[in-house]
Amino acid sequence: MRLTSSSAAPLVTRSAPPSPQELSAMMPFGRYSVQAQVGIGGMGTVYRGTQLSLGRPVAVKVLRVSDGYDFAFEDRFRREARAMATLNHPNIVAIYDYGHIGTEFLFFVMEFVDGTDLGEIMRTGRMTRELALQLLPQICAGLEYAHSKGIVHRDIKPANIMLTRQGEVKITDFGLAKDVMRAPSMVTETHMVMGTPEYAAPEQFNAHRDVDHRADIYAFGVLMYQMLTGALPRGSWQPPSSLLHGLDTRLDAVIIRALMTDREHRYQSMGDMRRVIEAALVPVAHTPSRPLLPVAKPSAGRILLLEDDLMVRDLMRRALEKASYEVVETGDGKETLRLYQEAMQQGHPYDLAILDLTIPDGMCGRETMMYLRRLDPQILAIVSSGYRDDAVMKDCAAYGFAAALPKPYQVEGLLHVVNGALAVGRRRMV
Repeated sequence: MRLTSSSAAPLVTRSAPPSPQELSAMMPFGRYSVQAQVGIGGMGTVYRGTQLSLGRPVAVKVLRVSDGYDFAFEDRFRREARAMATLNHPNIVAIYDYGHIGTEFLFFVMEFVDGTDLGEIMRTGRMTRELALQLLPQICAGLEYAHSKGIVHRDIKPANIMLTRQGEVKITDFGLAKDVMRAPSMVTETHMVMGTPEYAAPEQFNAHRDVDHRADIYAFGVLMYQMLTGALPRGSWQPPSSLLHGLDTRLDAVIIRALMTDREHRYQSMGDMRRVIEAALVPVAHTPSRPLLPVAKPSAGRILLLEDDLMVRDLMRRALEKASYEVVETGDGKETLRLYQEAMQQGHPYDLAILDLTIPDGMCGRETMMYLRRLDPQILAIVSSGYRDDAVMKDCAAYGFAAALPKPYQVEGLLHVVNGALAVGRRRMV
């Protein structure tokens, strides 16, 4: 692939993008015939065309040089073309050619996708749960491959995910892509932060912080939530499984971890994220059997859960209940003390307490534990927090806790810590 320039006469400045006929005449060396304009947006105008030498359909993207955000616009255009040219994956739109048209326009020629983007699919109400679950692993696979080549997309959103008529995902528009092997920053020469705010990771708003592949993981978490629920995860958002009956709670955990503000707490690779999603999509084997009379399922233990984040608390409760635990939940330390004391007085004490270390508007987990130990010196409790370097998390036993549960965690990790703490507690009672 080489950079080419047109030998056509100088172009006049125009307010509208060129028509298909004009563009056909402008294209260098007559290699392409342009039939129709198929899209226009902030990142340029897209046309449907034909590569005459091979007779194959192509998409031609044209950008006006004067529309650039800053003087580095042409450099970013070249970076997009070169970044995409290194990528050869079924879930990424392939690029065939790029260059100048005189001094006014830049263009690149890419694989033509016969389909529509996810934004249009969601706007028209065609995004079902089944379709979302079919597409998510494909998007993961495309991004995982790009990251393996050192390319970060930085603008993952519905409009940049195409779906062919055959149901194949094609990630497009690497216009903001960064080659992490060379490019140092997310910010333009004029300090304008690039990306789409609704999907941008927190670090993308920091002009002094580098951006890496974990920004794509954050954006994918937003997209995943939107594909499943039809809404963006704003404010105190509800886990998808609470809105979609029967959805595996492991998918809630995937989104929670992907959307962590601190990128060190997110998935550290798209491959790790993809594997968890794929595991959650594997149907549980079902063996037909004779109908049985309903029998009360024995409780694996009574757990008192202190967690101020409603979404995290709901996720934990449902995961524990699915594992046959009886859970009483609260978001307040004082309420935790009252519930624990009442249970003791009624002769039906809790087997375990899980205490969130940080409660911004109430009694924190450490203070709550101090009072609980006065009520019950033999209390069995776990401390939970995202602050892994906190003294309580690093030496939980010194504060009376049986175990520490670092956030974020997956369902398997939660159950592993809970089951382990209860096993130790039961041995201690023997």
